[in-house]
Amino acid sequence: MSDKGNVLCFVLTNVNRQRLIPMFIMDGQLLKIFKIWLVLLFIKESTGRTTANQQALHAHLFTSYDAGEKPYCGGAVNVTLDLALRQVIDLDEPQQILRANVWVRLKWQDCRLTWTPSSYGNIGNFIVPYKYIWIPDLTLYDSVSSEFVGLKEYRPNIYPDGTVYYNFPSVLESICTVDVERFPYDEQTCKMLFGSWAYHGNDMDLQYKKPEGDLSSAVTNVEWTYISLKAERHVLYYGCCPEPYPDVTYYLRLKRKPQFYLINLIVPSMLITVMAALGYYLPVESGEKVSLQITVMLSLAVFQLLVADKLPPSAEATPIIATYFNFSLFLVGLACVMAVVVIAIHYQGNRRMPDWLYKFGVLKLSVITCVHLGNNSVVSKQKVDTTNSIVVKNQTHKVCPDLNETNRNLTLINLEKPVVTLENGGEEHKDPGATAPNRVNQDDWRRLALVVDRLSFYVFCIVGITGTSIIFSQFGM
Repeated sequence: MSDKGNVLCFVLTNVNRQRLIPMFIMDGQLLKIFKIWLVLLFIKESTGRTTANQQALHAHLFTSYDAGEKPYCGGAVNVTLDLALRQVIDLDEPQQILRANVWVRLKWQDCRLTWTPSSYGNIGNFIVPYKYIWIPDLTLYDSVSSEFVGLKEYRPNIYPDGTVYYNFPSVLESICTVDVERFPYDEQTCKMLFGSWAYHGNDMDLQYKKPEGDLSSAVTNVEWTYISLKAERHVLYYGCCPEPYPDVTYYLRLKRKPQFYLINLIVPSMLITVMAALGYYLPVESGEKVSLQITVMLSLAVFQLLVADKLPPSAEATPIIATYFNFSLFLVGLACVMAVVVIAIHYQGNRRMPDWLYKFGVLKLSVITCVHLGNNSVVSKQKVDTTNSIVVKNQTHKVCPDLNETNRNLTLINLEKPVVTLENGGEEHKDPGATAPNRVNQDDWRRLALVVDRLSFYVFCIVGITGTSIIFSQFGM
């Protein structure tokens, strides 16, 4: 018994109990202090016994133990690996690197680390620094980091039968081949291959604990959804050595959340492409038809650069969204070219329009595009030679007629002939299909420009809707 215990017994046996007990009753604080002192004294004695047992166990286990030597217990050391995903920190698509926070759980048997619990105060497990015992040289083969973070920074837990559990957190940086063909509706599978770098399969056999990793503690990622974490074991033979090298590969399957890219990239680019159609409603006299189309093209180019910065420079597969941006640029570029053509036709001035172009471009295409030409009351005169002159009479053109006037207008179109005044005062009716070498009319060019502009608008809408539907159907939405 300790000295303090002897003093306590002396006080209790030699002091007048009739005087001591009323004193404790009257002073409750002294009674509490006395109880606390007794508890602390018991704890100190128990701690002393536990410390002595731990020191004895430590001496028993590590007196002749060499942490640099692999346990030779009759065959290869069976190391079991279990991986728990904590969080995907980042998946860098251009660099194709996965950064993930994981919990690594190792288990193996070391026959040199055994003891009888009853001989050491019933100690059921013993936690020691990692440098005291042998630890498997677990290696992430496709790592881009210079070291395995956490492997030599935590403490393993030893049990009486020699079983060692070593659990530690780590941040892995592994190469991950990214397939962005269906971006942003893509799924990625990143593999993390673990194995021993120094020991072959005859010395250390690496196996997985479960066919699937642990996702129960995973923290939600803002960009990715965790689908699965599956484990597979492989045995490989390398050219350097004839021995087998087992490895455990975890396949992390991720699915991207497309809402961010849908709202910030796809929808704005579609709206900007639709704005290109507004250029067809601008009159030529405004002078802004080409400027609007060029502005739309520049805006789409900016969105395309944003997407290009997000995707890896891979030539194996073309992303569907890149195809969509290229298609949109082509569509707006075509609209810009047609705007230039319409402006060039509109400002032809007094140049003569060929009859075939008038018949096909003005009359027939105006019916197809439903463009109402209105009335033409312009009379042009031009000398042909010294003996005769030609005067173009009034002509009335009406397209998209009402159903109740169909027969009458067809008759007018078939029977209508320009009237030519001859020098002697007579009149001659000529077939519209006949050659009129001196037709001069600025309004005809303007009507043709309007027809071409309307026709290109229809083509723009049809091609845009069809192409966009085909492209986005490839996403499988």
